[in-house]
Parts: sequence; structure tokens; C-alpha cells
Amino acid sequence: MKSKVACKIQDETPEEVRIFVRQYTDIVIRINNILQVKGYTQKDLAERMNKKPSEINKWLKGNLNLTLKTIAKWEAELGEPIIATTFLSLAV
Repeated sequence: MKSKVACKIQDETPEEVRIFVRQYTDIVIRINNILQVKGYTQKDLAERMNKKPSEINKWLKGNLNLTLKTIAKWEAELGEPIIATTFLSLAV
């Protein structure tokens, strides 16, 4: 059961914010899963990308904006896709 305050906040949250949070969360979960499967730490990823571990940590905590360019670099370093895009056929 949700509290009245939680329901009010959820009702007032714009749809684009909900979508952003869901997608960001999905990306972070995917990256962490890849790191775990490959036996890498955030420090390992930072070294591979010539970044500071604190920068990787900030990305994965949502404190830095993940750009498509950054995600592409991560995919290249990890050798795994992080996001997938699909095109839906729209009848107009």
C-alpha cells in the first residue's frame, strides 16, 4: 500500500521523468550485470576507459549524464551491447 504522499509525488511526476528514470536504471543494471559476468570491477572499467574510478561511480549512481557516446564507449570496452533500439512500424 502506497502512502498518500508517495501517490501524490507519483501523480505529479511528469511522464518524461518517469521514462528517464526507468531507462537510466535499466542501463545501470545492464552495465553492472556485464561487469559481474566478466568479473570486472568499476575500477577495472575505469582503467580500460582511461577514466577515474570516481567518474565511473558517478555515472552508475546517476550523478553524471550518460550520453550515447559514453554508452558506445562502454559497449566497445565491455564487448557487449548495453542498449538495443527497435523500430516499430507505425501505420499512418
